[in-house]
Amino acid sequence: MGALGSTTVLRGFKVSTAVLDAFLAANGLDETYGAPPFYQHHPDNDRISVLLHTKIAKVDAAADKKRFRVMMPAREGHGNSEVAYITHSWVSVYAHRELNMDEDLPADVPAGFEELRQEVLSFCGAVPDAHKMREEGRMGLYVVYTYEIQGLYSPQEFLDRAKVPQQCDRCDAEFDDGPYPHLAFYKRQLHRRDAHGCREGTSPLPDA
Repeated sequence: MGALGSTTVLRGFKVSTAVLDAFLAANGLDETYGAPPFYQHHPDNDRISVLLHTKIAKVDAAADKKRFRVMMPAREGHGNSEVAYITHSWVSVYAHRELNMDEDLPADVPAGFEELRQEVLSFCGAVPDAHKMREEGRMGLYVVYTYEIQGLYSPQEFLDRAKVPQQCDRCDAEFDDGPYPHLAFYKRQLHRRDAHGCREGTSPLPDA
């Protein structure tokens, strides 16, 4: 069975993990050595995310803390990444989704982000040339995959399936299984199949 994971589409800048680690160490945080942060700890329980937002908030106190984080590519069977991405906007994909670029991934760089980028890049001089990338700090639109528990992502649609009552989207039927809320969604799906001819199974892929 394949490892759990998620794909993230992001806007931000690309930096070597060596330069990122120098920046983190100078700010009293542990180095990553190319290991991704735990996805579910963002934004309040991931110390890197907290640090990034603290830097941004010096320029824009109202900045959305959810936007700023570090992402690192990871795949089972490979070594740790030599590359990290620092985001100013991002969306995760569990299976598939439609992107509204203006809302999901706005191209406008928020206040304070360029100052953060320059501060991170100021640590290039503390890193041996062999550990650096050719284009440190390159801004762009990137797609990053993170595997296993670091990349574990549960779309809101999954969380909604555990709520009761479950409402059929084709009629007024409701399903509520008391102490076993997951059965409500299961029965909803059977009802949609039997009463309305829907082809979805009892565990359909989310639109997320």
